Amino acid sequence: MKIEFASQAPKNCKQAIEELLFFNPSQHKVREGIVKALEKFGHPRVVETESGLSVRVGSEEAQTLFAFDPKRRAKDPVGIVVFLRTAPTDISIMHVAVSPDYALRGSETGVGLGVELIEKVKGIAARIVGVKQIVFFYRQQVVIRVG
Repeated sequence: MKIEFASQAPKNCKQAIEELLFFNPSQHKVREGIVKALEKFGHPRVVETESGLSVRVGSEEAQTLFAFDPKRRAKDPVGIVVFLRTAPTDISIMHVAVSPDYALRGSETGVGLGVELIEKVKGIAARIVGVKQIVFFYRQQVVIRVG
């Protein structure tokens, strides 16, 4: 399966993005991490720019990566990862959300979309001077070395 990635989503996808971020049926599994992320960074919100939609977190300059499945009729994102630079050497992933169909036990289970989103962030981090690791904020003991 070919998944496409973009830093912006079409403006007509706002409801789908909000459902992924705020009403994801799997979020109970990482509830404690979500609460910690909200306390530290603030609440995420979908914002509209001239070129499309992205996610902003509190007053932080967060980066967003959306995953799209081109074979789907609806052009809504099927996954999203929100990350930011929290230290000169660190990128923190503060939120990952995947549509239930693309989760490990979903109908599109072969995709491994959550892992693929994290790998995309790792690739981005490797191109940023000084970044040495990715911290998965939901589970702070999980650190991915870059490079």
